[in-house]
Amino acid sequence: MSAIDRLYSSTNKTIKKSINIDDSLYKRLMRFTKKNYDATFSEVINVCIEEYIYKNQPYFYEKPENETVTYRSIMIRKENLSNLQKFHKKTGISVTRLLNCAVKEFLDNYDNKR
Repeated sequence: MSAIDRLYSSTNKTIKKSINIDDSLYKRLMRFTKKNYDATFSEVINVCIEEYIYKNQPYFYEKPENETVTYRSIMIRKENLSNLQKFHKKTGISVTRLLNCAVKEFLDNYDNKR
């Protein structure tokens, strides 16, 4: 990936979206971000979504039993939200659950590489 590929198009703005994220994923993602990167929570979420979309294999990750959720507002890229909505139409899985899947898959892959 070249440096220019890391820039976003001027039409791919961020929009505010409220989501429910599983508390265990939220805590893992916050530890991951603070320990490793100079990035906001929303920036890392967008990276998770982009990786998930790139793999193009949406799946259902069931909320674990007795798991609580945190209601968060995030800044999500328009294209990322649009792609999650396409996955929703294709699979019937809610956008929030797909987002949780993206975060879980990203963190699991990162943990497996360490």
